[in-house]
This record gives sequence, structure tokens and C-alpha cells, in this order.
Amino acid sequence: MKNRLMNLALVSAVVSSVFFILAVSVFADIGDTALKKGMRHPDVAVLQERLDVLGYFENEEYTDYFGDKTYAALIAFQSDSGLKQDGVAGKDTFKMLSIKIKQNEILPENFVPIKEGDSGDKVVDIQKKLRDLGIYKTEINSFYDKTTIDAVSEFQAANSLPQTGIVDGATIIKLNTITNDKIAARAAESRRLLGDKAVDFAKQFLGAPYKWGASSGKAFDCSGFTVYIMKKFNVILERTASAQFNSGTKVEKSNLQAGDLVFFTTYKKGPSHVGMYIGDNKFIHASSATRSVTITDLDTKYYKARYLGARRYNLKEN
Repeated sequence: MKNRLMNLALVSAVVSSVFFILAVSVFADIGDTALKKGMRHPDVAVLQERLDVLGYFENEEYTDYFGDKTYAALIAFQSDSGLKQDGVAGKDTFKMLSIKIKQNEILPENFVPIKEGDSGDKVVDIQKKLRDLGIYKTEINSFYDKTTIDAVSEFQAANSLPQTGIVDGATIIKLNTITNDKIAARAAESRRLLGDKAVDFAKQFLGAPYKWGASSGKAFDCSGFTVYIMKKFNVILERTASAQFNSGTKVEKSNLQAGDLVFFTTYKKGPSHVGMYIGDNKFIHASSATRSVTITDLDTKYYKARYLGARRYNLKEN
């Protein structure tokens, strides 16, 4: 009984810590605009995706339109989460969505400790995660056997957990957290490598002439240039800077990575110029000022004063 109480206290402490960290650090930019029924906004698709992950919104694709279905799903989520049921998605709602998703990832609902004699998909999942960490070194067999017990005990010892050989709440939280961190790190590294390749591809066109309405590969205007470059990496963009600004994922200026698109307001109000961030505070773009594809510093007085924001896209190689 004493060990059981200690484990419950440990699980409670870890979950509370996760909740606190998430509550103060998630979604730095998502939620800046309060989303309401009848609106069109890129963040609506993010809202729909989060609601879908939690089982409130089912759809084959997400859109930028906040309609009846999104409204009903949001009201249901707010009701279940103890939030004000106003059908408006602002920072508090997005924070709670992220917290709920993360909690589900680290400690599944109705979790039951996994131990010797158990079998099935839940054991396969444990074995795969331990193998990915280099601890479980034999064939995945879906049975919680001695080899699995030994691997779990080794993982517990390495992470200052009681070496019971049982995947209890504290163990699954630690295992899922470490696994998620590794997946995120791999995704970030893959994105960085593809971003660098996109930049290298774009630089091949330095000096290419600027021409309004062009995206041929021989001449470009600003949005034609980004359309041409991103298509190489299986991202199909709409043709204008303003339409491109309304797609992708928001990125804070402090978190820019090579391959992100940066947007400016120039000859008219709203996003009217676009380029690709290449690192070192610089971006490559088809410039009407230089009449060519060129590289410019973001802190150049003209562009610094007109910077609107950045978007990130899911780059893929053929």
C-alpha cells in the first residue's frame, strides 16, 4: 500500500509539473486572434485539428472557415474543460487544447499498469519505445515476458524510478515524454535539412530577372518565386503573397528557420511581398527594387518597418 501511494504521488507530481509547464509556454502565437463563428482565418484549421485529435471534430480536411460544425465542437470542448462556453477560441482555449492533447500523449485516459502476463498492442507499444531507446534488443513479440521486464527495469533504473519491472503511471509518463522528445527532435532535424536544401535550390536563381506575373524559372515576381521554389519541395502555394500569408503555420520572428516564408506590406496594405528566409537574418526574394532575385537583411530599414510575419510549410522531397 505504501509503494502504491508513493507511485500515485509521483504520478500526480509529474502530471502537475507538465500541466504547469504547458500552461505557461504553449502556443506563443496561435490564439493571438480570437476566432469566432463566421470568420475565415488560417488558425481555424489549427483549431479544427486540435479538436479532432481530442475527438470533438471529425472531418477529412481542415479549412479556414469557422462554421456551425466547428462552433458546436468548440462549445462541447469548452463545456468538458471547464472553460467559458462562449464559442470563441482565444489564447485560453488554445492553451487548454494543447494541455489536453499533451496529457493524453503522456498519460493515456484510463491507464492501467502493464505487467508480466499482459499481451497485445499495449505491450507492443512499450517494446517498440524501449527498442527505440536502445534498451529492448530482441524481437517485438507482444508478450510481457522476462525480457520485457528486464528492459523496463533497466529503463526505470536509468531514470531514477523504482525498479519494479512494471510499467506504472510514473514509468509510462517518463517513457512517453522521452519518446515524444526524440520524435520531435528527429522531425526538427529533418525540417532543418529540407529547409537548407530549399535555400540552396533558391540560391541557384540569384540574379534572375524580376518580371511582374512571372514564375517560369527564368524570371519571377516575388510570389512567383516562392511558388516555383516551394513546388520543388511538394508544397503547392497559391499565386499571390496575400494568399500565401493565409496558409502554412505561423512562425515567430525569433524562431525563423531556413525555408520559412517571410511577408511584408509594401505597395499596398496587407501582405504584398514575400521571400524565403535563408538564415543569418537574411531572406532571398524576387525584388522589384533591384529588378532581380537577391538577398536582403531583414533589418534593412525598409523591410524591418514593413515586416508582417512568417509561415512554415511541410517540405517534402520527391
